[in-house]
Amino acid sequence: MRETVTLSEPTLHSQAANALKVLTRLAVWAVDVGLVLDREVVLTPEVLERYRVTGMRELAPTSRSAEISRLRTLARSVTKRAPWPGPDERGSRQGLSPPYTCEQVEAYWKAAASQNGPFRVQAMTAILTLTVGAGARSGELFAVVSSDVVDVGGVVAVRLGGGAGAAGRVVPVRAGWVDRLEKVAAGAGAGPLVASRRTGRDQAAALLASFEYPAGMPRLMVPRLRSTWLAGVLSDCGVAEILSAAGVVSGKAFSDLLPYLPVPQVGSLSWCRLGGQQ
Repeated sequence: MRETVTLSEPTLHSQAANALKVLTRLAVWAVDVGLVLDREVVLTPEVLERYRVTGMRELAPTSRSAEISRLRTLARSVTKRAPWPGPDERGSRQGLSPPYTCEQVEAYWKAAASQNGPFRVQAMTAILTLTVGAGARSGELFAVVSSDVVDVGGVVAVRLGGGAGAAGRVVPVRAGWVDRLEKVAAGAGAGPLVASRRTGRDQAAALLASFEYPAGMPRLMVPRLRSTWLAGVLSDCGVAEILSAAGVVSGKAFSDLLPYLPVPQVGSLSWCRLGGQQ
């Protein structure tokens, strides 16, 4: 590890110390999973992605992102055969934002109820409900009205999208958010569940920035709220177990199999499972 840090040519003592710290954690994990401590074996994109998914769960999401970024930068500088893209090459897609914890979501919900005025209370509770409860995107938040909350075979769902040529979808609401959605819909009356005078591409971000947050809590971001919903869905559907059974660490290749899978059906058992239905 000392040799690897030296090869990376750090310019500051703090850089060397940080590199040694993240490499030490990586090395402990690599030994535990049976890898040889060779730079060209361990410091590859595939292994670091496996480490990010399975070996860093004790770290907070922000610490995890910073640490894996530091490892990737270091790996590019000390490996010769590992298939790292060049520094000017961009990846094919940007990674998803880390989800909020259950404790953070509840803290935001309490903050929503204490906003200054009923308009802000309605807006913040509606945003939390539509994103964490149904995975709404930023551009979908402001078009949802009470009539978009529907019943599908006894499952409460919400119609999202469908504007400006986009394909709409019907999403089952997460079981723990059904009561909240019904209250939000009742509070909206005939208007949209999330009302805002702001316009433009960053309409949702601007509205979220206007809310009041408890000390030490950052302002909300829709991508992280959506990731929170998606993490719950993936957990209920047993995706982690599927990946483990298949012996893979990334689900990116699953899209290749989509043409061979049955067409998704609103109201099916698998569809109901997205809402956490038993």
